[in-house]
Amino acid sequence: MKTLLILVFFWASAMLGYGQEQVFDMDTDGNITIKRKYVETYPVKKYKNTSPYIRMSDESECTPNRDRYDIECLKYRNWENDPGDIHLIRISCQGKEICSLENNEGWGYLTNEPDVDVRKTSFYYKIDQGEDSMALLFIGTYIMSQPPRLTILVLKKGNETIFTLQANTVEYRDVGVPCDSPELHTLVFKEGMIYYE
Repeated sequence: MKTLLILVFFWASAMLGYGQEQVFDMDTDGNITIKRKYVETYPVKKYKNTSPYIRMSDESECTPNRDRYDIECLKYRNWENDPGDIHLIRISCQGKEICSLENNEGWGYLTNEPDVDVRKTSFYYKIDQGEDSMALLFIGTYIMSQPPRLTILVLKKGNETIFTLQANTVEYRDVGVPCDSPELHTLVFKEGMIYYE
């Protein structure tokens, strides 16, 4: 009786296996291809006005001698909860784009006021650098508790702009008595190049 049951089981399995069809075929080159009758078309809705960016801010800034720059801040469309409040900065002068900077990690909204007297917008600080130049400071987003990246764009028609950077934090023993000296460096923008000392 056991032998008969085992034979019936194998016969039923063979019949069920024979009645099924393979989903894939093999072409003459040996490549595996799917049979089209098993593939349904995916419905794709056509949307209007789906440019890749959303305009978040348009600002105009002038140097003290009245050179005007237009700053456009854009965000990736459908970015949802991914980092960055803006991802593209476009700067134009007299209707001509002079700078375009993209950052997948993005820059964020500015919430805290600095201790210095500078102009603040939603996305950048503007610092005048003399009669014919200014600097725009964009603060990157915080990712995994890492400090954000600072992006400085210097807009200038002249020859040279110098920033002084401090690489360390000076600790104090008592009021006004430092433990060490500030470690200062210079960042020079000159003739389209950046020099660091």
